[in-house]
Amino acid sequence: MSDYRIFAPGPVEVDPEVLAEGGKTFPYHRDKSFANIVGKAAQDMKNILFSPNSRIFFFTSSGTGGMEASIANLFSEGDEVLITSIGKFGQRWREIADAYHLKVHYLRFEMGESADPSMIEERLKTHPTIKAVLTTFTETSTGAINDVKAIGDIVRSRDRLFVLDSIAGLVADELRMDEWKVDTVIGGAQKAIGAPPGLSIVAMNNRAWEAVSHSRLPKYYFNMQIAEKFRLKNFTPWTPAITVMMSMAKSLSMITEKGIEQVWAEHAKWAGIFRNKALEMGFSFMPTTPSNALSVIKMPDGVDSTEIITEIKEKEGILFANGQQELKGHLIRIGHMGHTNEADTLKALEVLEKYALTKVKGG
Repeated sequence: MSDYRIFAPGPVEVDPEVLAEGGKTFPYHRDKSFANIVGKAAQDMKNILFSPNSRIFFFTSSGTGGMEASIANLFSEGDEVLITSIGKFGQRWREIADAYHLKVHYLRFEMGESADPSMIEERLKTHPTIKAVLTTFTETSTGAINDVKAIGDIVRSRDRLFVLDSIAGLVADELRMDEWKVDTVIGGAQKAIGAPPGLSIVAMNNRAWEAVSHSRLPKYYFNMQIAEKFRLKNFTPWTPAITVMMSMAKSLSMITEKGIEQVWAEHAKWAGIFRNKALEMGFSFMPTTPSNALSVIKMPDGVDSTEIITEIKEKEGILFANGQQELKGHLIRIGHMGHTNEADTLKALEVLEKYALTKVKGG
């Protein structure tokens, strides 16, 4: 048992009701009762994505597994893809694509910036052999969000595939898969969905599924043509993380009952309150266009966020996230997922004021 609460942008604190669901006696993974759980979770996911005809696949993996599954099933060796990176997870798209020997066109934007849709359009115009655009919805390393709707319009107008890592943004930020012309959406149980870690979600429309039939990349565990035969019966091909599926299905059901637009509004509300009050206190933020999933506070030169985060964890029992890679020690990342409520928002502000504000202003 941990002696701290997680205020990081995933994995998130899990609602006790959702957590309790995973503690129940679990069914056999080929029993009809489990098929009912999987089927309901898939239907709720379609409703949340506003994509009634999408195929929903569940894999026992982190979100990165869902990213890899998408690449392995959509492409063949040598296919050209355009990857736009606004941080660590855009870079991860490139690392996976390189591992599968795709030809990568790479658009890298400054940390904290969002992708420029006009630059994507120009790259597609000048490179007609690019098959797909792979990008990030919410970049958790910087807190920035991309304009998915604008990018989707551009990609579809040129009849390319649009593949979106929405692992952090899914449920926290508005996303309308069909209307925004996204062909593949990847999610993870442990972010704003509010379940324990262990499952990734891949949603594919018919355009993406057509590409799956032509893919020649090696795969087995992540083979969606195998998974499709089981999906049609509301099963998974391999033994899944059954208890995580039970918890995630419960969380998705609660989100659906509340209404996804209400859930978006709640994330926007608490993220907005946090940032407004933190700005008034004297903190500054990194992203130009922030996601509702998290806030990212910048440290001035000479102030190490690692020391602040450690002190808050040890003295207050609250864990914020550090920056990643070259940003480690320069950022404090605060999640608004899972604990998006008034008490926790105010508590986060209270401890930041107590342990960080003097150092930030002094720096």
